Amino acid sequence: MSDPQQPESSVTKGPAAARPFRRFIGVDLGGGRGKNTAIARLELGDGEAGLTVAEATIRQGHRGTGNHEGDALFRDEVLVEYLRRWTDDETVVAINAPLTLPPCVRCTLACPGIKVCDVPSVAWMRTWAPLLLPRGKSDPSKPAVTPYTQRATEVLWTSLGARPREALGQGTGPLAARATYLRRVLSPKLRLHENLLEVYPRATLTQLFGSTTERRTRHGETQRVWDTRKEVLAGLREGIDYAYVWPEVVVRNTHVFGAVLCAYTGFLWSRGGWAGPREFEQADTAAGIPLRDAAAALGDAWVRDGWIYAPPPAPSA
Repeated sequence: MSDPQQPESSVTKGPAAARPFRRFIGVDLGGGRGKNTAIARLELGDGEAGLTVAEATIRQGHRGTGNHEGDALFRDEVLVEYLRRWTDDETVVAINAPLTLPPCVRCTLACPGIKVCDVPSVAWMRTWAPLLLPRGKSDPSKPAVTPYTQRATEVLWTSLGARPREALGQGTGPLAARATYLRRVLSPKLRLHENLLEVYPRATLTQLFGSTTERRTRHGETQRVWDTRKEVLAGLREGIDYAYVWPEVVVRNTHVFGAVLCAYTGFLWSRGGWAGPREFEQADTAAGIPLRDAAAALGDAWVRDGWIYAPPPAPSA
């Protein structure tokens, strides 16, 4: 299998130590022609100083966002310039969009068909997806996985209840295309698994607060949704303060809220030394779901195939 967009990574294959990042940029990515891309910049102070939301906005120059430069939406040129300007050796960028394409789309080999393909991630999905994912009762012949729209990371997280969007699922294609462009134009300044992460705020919320609270940050009466978001931000384990950002700006815009969670996930990754699916190998899982065996069987294929970073499942007792 050939993957021109993903060179061999120097990411640590085993459990990693904490990483020395101090700036965490979150990007809730929207389409390049739209107005829904939001960014958040969290800064870690020196000594006992904590984590601060230094910037959180859906456009440059908006009051109460910490950004006072110009007046522009984060379309391609603006977003690229922003990331280049703020990224240094102590910065990690976390994006809520697929940063790798599904294996069948990346592959340049002659295709023998999914049933006999021996590309590692495809063979893994063919073996493990039927055991990990629920099958629809109305159509038992429906395939458990389609490796031209899905990746192994989505299979593993779905089995845990996080249910991320498929990399090329309905409505995700434009985001995946834009994310692929951003990876190319920002390389080698940003490197996947090293200072560039794919994240999913819903998975982060589900792992930290449970699925019920996660749903309440999206659904319900507007004031209750905002109040739930405030409770979530106040309940983050390390806590966050605000510099020139109005908290109301964060909780009242779903994209800005998502960008802050992206950045915070990058902070947790930096502190926790997460190592991809290896974090799943000791997971406490529901009876009958072979998540630990499936994670171990994936081996190092995730480095090339891509990974969604979120707080790992609790280890079994």
